[in-house]
Amino acid sequence: MKRKINIFKNIVLVITVIIYFYLIFIGRNQYIFNMSYEKCVIYMILVSLFIYIYGLVDNTKNTYNKNIILYIMLYFILLLSITFYIGRTDIKLYDYWYQGQYKLFHTIKMQFNYGSFNSVAKNIFGNIVMLIPLSFLLMIKNKKYNKILKQFIIIFPTIILIEVFQAFTHVGAFDVDDIFLNYFGTVIFTYIITRFQLIDKIRTIFYKDFKIKKSIKYGLFYFITFLLIIYIYYLLF
Repeated sequence: MKRKINIFKNIVLVITVIIYFYLIFIGRNQYIFNMSYEKCVIYMILVSLFIYIYGLVDNTKNTYNKNIILYIMLYFILLLSITFYIGRTDIKLYDYWYQGQYKLFHTIKMQFNYGSFNSVAKNIFGNIVMLIPLSFLLMIKNKKYNKILKQFIIIFPTIILIEVFQAFTHVGAFDVDDIFLNYFGTVIFTYIITRFQLIDKIRTIFYKDFKIKKSIKYGLFYFITFLLIIYIYYLLF
């Protein structure tokens, strides 16, 4: 039975990822976007819940470890689509990709002085929380990432690559304030969640089945599958 569920899970994951890319590309032009940030986030949360419930069904350390890898992959798909595609103009390559904002705190001051509430929320708060999920997943994956310096070797290059490619493709601009806010958010988050020993308690949630009855596990698995199908149907039609 578990083998069949595993095959079913893999098929559903492949289909949902394909549909996700279809949804963000279909009918899109410079001014029309079928998928919003919120819809994309909800989509990935439902897929992640689907994976999580499957972990309860299979209930092995190997499966739990694989699930964390899947969460990270889904996060990067979401991050790249939001950063380079959702709500962005078409990708175009230019020679003057190096243009950007290199003065620290310049953008932040401009946003607080002249930006609207929505603009501040998107450009300041949005940048602060953008890399926090990756920080969280790294800590869940391995205790060594509870340390800021261990996270740095993955998170900081990720931030730099995003900024460089945004500038090069002209879906954004290279901004040192974005780099500061991205990394500042992960540092503060990591400090809080480790300082109060929350991460060790949360980690256990991703590596146990809570001794739930098998019938309930399967019921939850089919229920979340149903919710995922309904949401995809809503987005498609």
